Amino acid sequence: MSGDEPFLKKDLREESGTIVRVPTQERFIEQMVSAMEYFFGLGDDTFSDHFPHRKDSKNFPFKGFILEGPPGSGKTEAVLEAGRRLHRSLGNRHSLDVQLFHVNSSNINRARLGEAETRLQRVFTAAQNIMNDNIRTIILFDDIETLIVRRTHSKAQEWSRSLNGVFFHELDNLVTTKTMVIATTNLPDEVDPAVRSRLAMRNAPPPTRDEMKEVARSALPIRGGGGKTQEELLEMTARAIDQHIDDDDEKPSFRLALQTAIETLLSSVAGWRRGSN
Repeated sequence: MSGDEPFLKKDLREESGTIVRVPTQERFIEQMVSAMEYFFGLGDDTFSDHFPHRKDSKNFPFKGFILEGPPGSGKTEAVLEAGRRLHRSLGNRHSLDVQLFHVNSSNINRARLGEAETRLQRVFTAAQNIMNDNIRTIILFDDIETLIVRRTHSKAQEWSRSLNGVFFHELDNLVTTKTMVIATTNLPDEVDPAVRSRLAMRNAPPPTRDEMKEVARSALPIRGGGGKTQEELLEMTARAIDQHIDDDDEKPSFRLALQTAIETLLSSVAGWRRGSN
């Protein structure tokens, strides 16, 4: 694959080295996997079983999901992990292969007139132009509102309306039993209603405070450091997390948990505090 492809093809055979398994996100991922298995799978109690006359049809109105949640709520990593699990599950049960194309606006947007539309079409063509019926494709669009601008938005231009038209046309032509779109957004109100009408909105739940502390633990040294045990460093991090949420009105997130743990590591172990010279 050349470096100028309009998407990144993820290797779903690789295990994640970053995700910290906590109950809230585990439930969310398993629900996503179950829904995709329903549409992509074969056999009893699948979409192909319930709608045999529509299994290869482009007319079924459901085309995928929009996952909404604040920055750092683990939306993208949840989709990648769901793709890995789906790859294993459908491979073991039905000998199906799953591929995932990861797209963001920087992969698509280009200065030349019409080039962005062509690149977006290439994503869908690559996802659907598969001769092998045993392949299923997830197209992940990160921060969909930065690519498909709401048509009533003050920043909407003629080029963005043209790009929207390509997206809606290609989305309508998806065969859901073979290809599915999953989009993420931090700004659900900025998502065009035409996108929302084609993709089912789902909330990416934030971690609880206790879960944030477990995530923070993964960024702290097991044996401790700076004269403190890991538990003592974790206690300091937990207090800082609570302060960020209570005093700074920050939203609970995986990103906040890791950032706070890194700050504890820098200040209490590496010896570089904020504001010090």
